[in-house]
Amino acid sequence: MVLYGSGLSDGNRHQHHDLPIVMAGSAGGRFKTGEHIIVPQETPMANLYVSMLHAMGAPAEMHGDSTGRLKSVEV
Repeated sequence: MVLYGSGLSDGNRHQHHDLPIVMAGSAGGRFKTGEHIIVPQETPMANLYVSMLHAMGAPAEMHGDSTGRLKSVEV
């Protein structure tokens, strides 16, 4: 699993909403692939990080400002 993206969607305004993110790989079949997923407004990016930690076997329940795992990417 590889995550590539930016922490800013608009560098001039330093906005961190609607981030351009590409995730490649299925983490051994734990993530959906070949989809464009749009999450609800104000979903913390840290939710994806928590899902990635779970895929790697780390028992993390929170990371930063996360509100839980990002179920829309998990199989």
